[in-house]
Amino acid sequence: MDKSLGARLTRHPVIATLYGVEQIDMFLQSAAEITIVANVDLRRLHPVVAALTKAGKYVIVNIDSCDGLSQDKGGVEYLADIGVTSLVSTRVATIQRGNRAGLVTMQKVFVTDRSTWPRSVKALEQSDPNLVQLMPAPMLSHLSTQDRKALPPIVASGFVCNKGDVFDALKHGAVAISTSDSAMWNLDPER
Repeated sequence: MDKSLGARLTRHPVIATLYGVEQIDMFLQSAAEITIVANVDLRRLHPVVAALTKAGKYVIVNIDSCDGLSQDKGGVEYLADIGVTSLVSTRVATIQRGNRAGLVTMQKVFVTDRSTWPRSVKALEQSDPNLVQLMPAPMLSHLSTQDRKALPPIVASGFVCNKGDVFDALKHGAVAISTSDSAMWNLDPER
């Protein structure tokens, strides 16, 4: 994982998830240093990434949710060309392309029951991401210590509703949580 990202996660392990551009100003005024940008159309993506980067924020683009990029094999290269340093995807091939392009990669994994866990682990082994976004966050407490240690650093997401959920995820081995709830972007997990 990139040193800048690791240092930012240590200082403030709450990642702001932006769905569209409506909350950008709120994010820029928050304590959160990292954002996942989702649901931004292709023609608006470059200016959004540039503005957030210029403001000193670390940007992770959810490539799966960006129309015009999600199914395009050249999408990863486009992100690298516009200055994106990190992406998130559910797709093994996209994570592998991101790794080859030198981007910091995070694979999103949905675990709905015990039967999906082995498939998720196999996908992570194939893609070799820098981080894993584990959804839903409460599932983290059901993983064995061995499973957690075998994974890349974990970002817990989904059903993170309050400070207690943040503490619980961090206690169970997450390096961060991600949330679209702007009330949590200023949360200080040390208190």
